[in-house]
Amino acid sequence: MNRFYRIDPLGAAARSGWRFFPWYVAGALGVVMAVNGVLVWFAVESFPGLATNGGFDVSNRYDRVLAAADRQAALGWTVQDTLVEGRPVVTLSGRDGAPLIGASVAATAERPVGAAVAVPLAFHATGPGRFEADAALALGKWELDLTVTAGGHEYHTVRRLVVK
Repeated sequence: MNRFYRIDPLGAAARSGWRFFPWYVAGALGVVMAVNGVLVWFAVESFPGLATNGGFDVSNRYDRVLAAADRQAALGWTVQDTLVEGRPVVTLSGRDGAPLIGASVAATAERPVGAAVAVPLAFHATGPGRFEADAALALGKWELDLTVTAGGHEYHTVRRLVVK
């Protein structure tokens, strides 16, 4: 008797289940490789590309960041962004859903990966609570750093835009 064949008392060879063992191993390795491929894809797609050397200093100021986020949440403002022919368009609304009147928008755009070159954008009002940038962005991914000011309050947000 060996691992792959059993000899019964009449001399006939019967196959054993061990003959499938190499296929089980190959299948398990294939599953591991597929899962790793999916995880790598998600890691590459979600990486913001930003790193800092001053992590300790940033963490010391984290209470201020949380307080600013609480102040912004208390305002109840909603900021929506879209692209029209490559130009960023920002729509602002207040807590009640009505357009935010008397606001001003300041923004810079940066590539999320590569050399940090900030492109200042000038926005002009095109309707109640609607602001459109004067210049179009080049094709690719952009981080839009927005600061909205209205009624003595300031709202800051960063949005990811993809110009196609």
